[in-house]
Amino acid sequence: MDNMIKMTFYDPYIQTFDAYPNISDGLRSQIEAWKKDFYEVCESQRDLASFSQGFIGSEIQVRYTDLVGKAAMEAMSASSSSSYNVAGSEYVANPTREEDIIPVSAYLEQYRDAYNEVKKSGYRKRGEAAYEKIFDVANRTDDMVEAQIILEEERLLWKIVTEDTLDIYETILEAMDPLYEAMTEPISEFVDIYKSAKGDEELTYKLERAQFKIPEIAQKSTTKIFLAALLGTSLLSFAKGRYRVQSWQNDQQAREGLASMIASKQKILFMVKMLKDQFNLTFNDLVNDEFTKIWFLNPRGLDALNRIKRVMLPENLNAFNEIVDDIISGKSIEDMIKTPSRYIVYFDLDKKDSSFNSEASALAKEKNNALTYYKYLNELGKVAENVLSGRDRSGQNPFVKK
Repeated sequence: MDNMIKMTFYDPYIQTFDAYPNISDGLRSQIEAWKKDFYEVCESQRDLASFSQGFIGSEIQVRYTDLVGKAAMEAMSASSSSSYNVAGSEYVANPTREEDIIPVSAYLEQYRDAYNEVKKSGYRKRGEAAYEKIFDVANRTDDMVEAQIILEEERLLWKIVTEDTLDIYETILEAMDPLYEAMTEPISEFVDIYKSAKGDEELTYKLERAQFKIPEIAQKSTTKIFLAALLGTSLLSFAKGRYRVQSWQNDQQAREGLASMIASKQKILFMVKMLKDQFNLTFNDLVNDEFTKIWFLNPRGLDALNRIKRVMLPENLNAFNEIVDDIISGKSIEDMIKTPSRYIVYFDLDKKDSSFNSEASALAKEKNNALTYYKYLNELGKVAENVLSGRDRSGQNPFVKK
């Protein structure tokens, strides 16, 4: 088993059940069956990234939540008719003496080890707060029955799972480009689900419904991106071709430039027409959109989640708009060659070792320093990569019990 999976998930989840030694045989059997399945899942995953991607919101995590809740409820029920001999740590059935009843604060200490593990990660603030609310019950009542009622009515045990998951999703979401709806909207949907779900059945239902809704959201955004990028490539190719003809350094270069202009013009005409006919969009609609317009400018991500990008100079959009207007108006290739453009096209040199790239990367790093995701990049980097990829490369889902 991968050591990071073992330390981050397997050991803490397995140890959770150690806090419930006095549960029914039937529930104990269910827990042991889950432990076996959980071990097989952990063993089958190559690294923490692939594990996290499938585990969050999966059937096996929902089973875990359900079993923890059942174990806690049984333990609470048992505490009303039994207790621990605190001095000798000995379980005593049917206590008859007041001193045999375990204090609320001592009962809640069973969550201390898990809480300490959460604190070690540094970024799981919602998870920390969820545990602290459990410990705070001891400050609200000394009565064990009342404590059990508080834990149940306020769903404090359930929130251990949901809040810890939200720590991951919200931290990743904060570090993403908020305009990139194809990636942010699905995660926002998961955040809303985990915030609103009141139990494992509701969570499972909402997650299943989301699987039908999310692709539609992503497709709408990615379609616009694809169209903008494809149209931008054709426009840049046209501009390069015209430059080669107008500069006419030699006959061969001029012929190649002319051929590029003719081919690119046909592509541009086709795409502009398709935009209108199939999507009821115009070139200006894409250019005026704060997100899609950058896809005309060959964007390159400067950080792990592409929140900050470097692009060609935005003045190119004016040149592209001029080309589109000329082509739509029916202006011939000959006239477009003879007529000087009002705008300069600034091409992307894209030299990986350029000083500009180094400066841009340094600026992106400076802007991201305050974000929680980058403070804990080692822990969250691979998790984010696989959460955003949508599925494990194997194409299988080991997190669903066969």
